[in-house]
Amino acid sequence: MKGLKYTSLAVAALTATLLASTNNSKVQAATVDKNNTVTVAKSDKEKLQDAVNQAQNSVNNAQASVDSKKSALTDAQAQAKAPNDACDAQQAKVNDSQKNLADKQAIAKQAQDKLDSASAVAKQATSENIQKTQKNIAAQQDAIKAAKQNVSDANADLSTAQSQLATAKQKQADAQNLVNSKEAAKKTADNNVANAETAVKNSGLDEAKQNVQKVQNALNDIKKTNADNESVLSKNQAVLAENNQKIATVNNNLAVANKAVVDAQNNVNAKQKALADAQQALKDLQDQVAQDQASGAAGFFKAIADNKDNSESLREDAQTAYNIITGQPNAYQDITVEWAKEAVKLGQENDSTSLSNIEKALGYYQHWMTYRDKYGLSHPSISLTAVAIAMLSSDFQHYSDEFNHPSLLTSKYGPFYSDEEDISAGEVNPIDNWMSEKDDIDKYIEAHPDAAAYSFESTHPLTQDEWEKDVDFWNDKPVYIGHYTSMIKPDANYVGLAGNEYEIQPMMNNADSMDEIIFNPINGIDFNSYQNLVQSYLKDVKQEDKINTLKANVATANQNLVAAQNAVKSAQNNVQSLQANLAELNNGSTKINKAISDTQAALAKGQENLEFEQKQLDQANQTLADVQAKVGTKAKALEDAKAAQAKAAEAIAQAQNVLSEATAAVKASQAKVDAAQNDVQAKDNNLKSVQAALDSLNQALNNLENAQSNLSAAQTAFNKANDDVTAANKAVKAQQLILDTLKESKSKADAQVTNASEELKKAEAELAAEQSKLEDAKARLDAFNKKETENSHKEASNAENPVTPTNKPDTSHVVKTSDKTDEDSTVKPTDKPDSHSEASTTNSSETTTTATESDVKDTDTVKENAKADLKTNNKSEEKSSTVKIIDNSDSSAVSVVLNGSNTPVKTFGEKTVNGTTYYKVSANRWVKDDKAHVVAVTGNVTTNKLPQTGAKNELIAALSGLAVAGTTLVSYLGINRKKKNN
Repeated sequence: MKGLKYTSLAVAALTATLLASTNNSKVQAATVDKNNTVTVAKSDKEKLQDAVNQAQNSVNNAQASVDSKKSALTDAQAQAKAPNDACDAQQAKVNDSQKNLADKQAIAKQAQDKLDSASAVAKQATSENIQKTQKNIAAQQDAIKAAKQNVSDANADLSTAQSQLATAKQKQADAQNLVNSKEAAKKTADNNVANAETAVKNSGLDEAKQNVQKVQNALNDIKKTNADNESVLSKNQAVLAENNQKIATVNNNLAVANKAVVDAQNNVNAKQKALADAQQALKDLQDQVAQDQASGAAGFFKAIADNKDNSESLREDAQTAYNIITGQPNAYQDITVEWAKEAVKLGQENDSTSLSNIEKALGYYQHWMTYRDKYGLSHPSISLTAVAIAMLSSDFQHYSDEFNHPSLLTSKYGPFYSDEEDISAGEVNPIDNWMSEKDDIDKYIEAHPDAAAYSFESTHPLTQDEWEKDVDFWNDKPVYIGHYTSMIKPDANYVGLAGNEYEIQPMMNNADSMDEIIFNPINGIDFNSYQNLVQSYLKDVKQEDKINTLKANVATANQNLVAAQNAVKSAQNNVQSLQANLAELNNGSTKINKAISDTQAALAKGQENLEFEQKQLDQANQTLADVQAKVGTKAKALEDAKAAQAKAAEAIAQAQNVLSEATAAVKASQAKVDAAQNDVQAKDNNLKSVQAALDSLNQALNNLENAQSNLSAAQTAFNKANDDVTAANKAVKAQQLILDTLKESKSKADAQVTNASEELKKAEAELAAEQSKLEDAKARLDAFNKKETENSHKEASNAENPVTPTNKPDTSHVVKTSDKTDEDSTVKPTDKPDSHSEASTTNSSETTTTATESDVKDTDTVKENAKADLKTNNKSEEKSSTVKIIDNSDSSAVSVVLNGSNTPVKTFGEKTVNGTTYYKVSANRWVKDDKAHVVAVTGNVTTNKLPQTGAKNELIAALSGLAVAGTTLVSYLGINRKKKNN
């Protein structure tokens, strides 16, 4: 912590403080510089205590801010309640008014509908329509007459049908009486038969006959059952044999089908592996092709350089080219192209190093040779190094921010190779672009015919000497033909062509370059050899035939797999079908065997029953013959009674036929009556309908005749409904306006709550941060105190003479602490003195010093002056302390005796401001130390006045200066206090 400087106005006060502390070995001496400024150096402990005090002060301030923010939030929430409640209440009123408006609008809609209807009728209420309606009424009245006649006719038909029904019912009653009489005769015949049967009954004849018939029937049933069972047995045995044959066949087929499933599944596994192998082979090859293509020219040059079958010079040329495009240092001509790795995007589609652009450049060379053939020139050799340099030159046009030769921009982009170089850009063949410069020559010759001798075409073939002579001629002419002359240079050799497909500049794509090595050439190869190298490498890299073959293999393998999978499904379906068939056949065999077994058992039982029943029949016939011989006349009487009974039954049947016919006639007549009644009802309904139509016409006529009065009434109702809607709408708007106003108040109140909440969060965060700083400062002070205590013990053990106590309690070791206010102190925890708590009250012999509000206002000025002094003398300053305060609790044992009194007064605090010590003797009274003398310290009491140091005189001498700047300086220095530590 930098030491504080005080102006000369406070020198006397600070000197007094230092003199009062001369007996304290822990207080450093004050120094006075040539400007009469006193610096009081602070100890390490004071600095640490200052840090704790400042941190505590910051915590207190932060806590006060939090409390203030909480209070503000509570106030904001309380203030927001009324606007929110008012807004809710007004919203309910708006809702009610809106509902009322909706009701009024519904009534208005109904009134509108009635008005529309009345309007429509009024439009129709013409004299013609009224007459037409009257005519319709007359016609409808005629229709009513006809309808009434129809009803009368229908009622007549109904009466006829009812009469016919009564006749039919009478015939039915007569027939029923006849049936009843025949049934009475039948009953008499039945009684006669019963009597005759009773007479015969005891003779046993009927029983004998019945028994014979019964036995015969049973015998016949047994014979039939046995015959049926024999037929069933025969059929079942045949079916069983056939079914067993089928089972054997299905079992054989099932074994074959199961084997087919296994074979088909094995085939699927094999086909799956074949497909996976084919797919992997295709992927591996495609990955390899993509990797080779990605390397572009680097892969091409590297393949040539690594091929030991190539000549050493070709391999060396390829290695140099590889190093150039990969940006290797000193790849060629001891030059490192610094931008090569950034400009060249190896193998990328648009880059000059892509395989497609390498192949495209072959066409440039062939096109170039057609021009050279025209001049009778040789075909230059291809240098891989030149090709690589041309690639860099082309890509440089995309990399740089200007279209130019890289060799001309070395100051900006670094060095480049020194060779013959041509560049071109645009959607045009670069050879044609360069050759187009011949137009400049042709135009010049047109204007200067004597220049034709230097046209490069005057001799054929063009020689190097002639070319140089012509070039010299054109060098000082206003033509630009450098690219053209480069194209037709006779001894041009070791060249390379390249081009990219980048956007070079807006509206201009593709950059191309031709490079010729002329300064340190190396061996080259003819174009055909170079073209073969390119095409061979492309073929090896792309491997299109092999990829197509592998793709075909994958497709075939996939087809084979699908076919194999289908075969598995087919085989499995076949097995399932055979298994179902076998289960069905086995189930059938089980059922047939059971049926055969049951049939055979039934036949055996039937044979036994047949033999038994035959014996029973023979015996029954014999019994019947015996009974018949005995019965005689009684049997004849029974037969006659049964004959009479049969005749009576036939008579009943005839009478019932008559009754049935009479009943049918009744039904037919009843149907006619029902139809007649329905017709009467229909005619009556028609009459009612015609009558309703007449009523409607009468109403329509009435409406037409009274249309204007009805329209007026409807208009009046509609107007009233509209007025009600208008009033309701105004009410809604009025309520809504009030609501909008309340919402603004609510919004403002809510915003205040939100702001207060955010401010509270910020204050709480600042409090947490300050608390953390306070804990850190306390930890450092505790560590220092612990170390100081240990050192004090060591010094005490080595000291030869004890320290003599000073006249006042030793407070020099007290360092600046927090400004936390004690309950017994009125000192405010700020840097400015409280004008109320700092007042010194004096008696007749005391001096009163009061910090006024104007003094407080001067604090900032003094602070700024002091800060300026601090900044100016930063290097020569020492650490200092300005204020010492001991804040005693109620249990303090420190007492003083005021001047003019012999009575000790208890102190509640001590503070030192600008070298002047004050004692707090009451709640609002502080007394200077020259007006009071300590008589008790920690219980050691004396009645004699303790001697004063020279500080007293120094303090008195300084009062004149303090009278002017004292209060302001006190505010600047601050007031601190610390509990007394004995």
